[in-house]
Amino acid sequence: MVPSNDDPIAAWRSIVGLVHASLAEGGEQELDRRADAESLTLRETVHHVVEANVVAASIVIAALGSPACVYDWSWLQPFGPWLLRMRHGERELGPSLTLLGALNDYVAALVEPLPDGLARTVRLRDAPDAPLRTTTVADVLRAEVEHARGHFARDLPP
Repeated sequence: MVPSNDDPIAAWRSIVGLVHASLAEGGEQELDRRADAESLTLRETVHHVVEANVVAASIVIAALGSPACVYDWSWLQPFGPWLLRMRHGERELGPSLTLLGALNDYVAALVEPLPDGLARTVRLRDAPDAPLRTTTVADVLRAEVEHARGHFARDLPP
């Protein structure tokens, strides 16, 4: 059963299982198949989601350590030329899967003991010249869960 977003930490932890289940479902023969010219392969999607978890983890760490700080992640443009430069389609999955498991455990371990951890905020700049927006750690975790589900999940509850 997939945890609901009512428990952001449990939902965040579920990303690892979601990725592994998608890989098991797709199998080796599906790793590099592209549904159409615009879509990502399963291999590229895994690397993309892991990369997004790295950024989300960094945002959470900033919010926990320096509440209400500004975090500019407008430099991240994860499609098109970015994918080519990062070579996601050519890399093995092992290091990314190892990082994903450790990183998601690490972030959960940072947030869980803090009574106000999920409520701490960060001011985000999402795009160049975009206005800052304030968000909570809980919302950062929820957004990344939804991002991963959007790439991998089928028929999962919200």
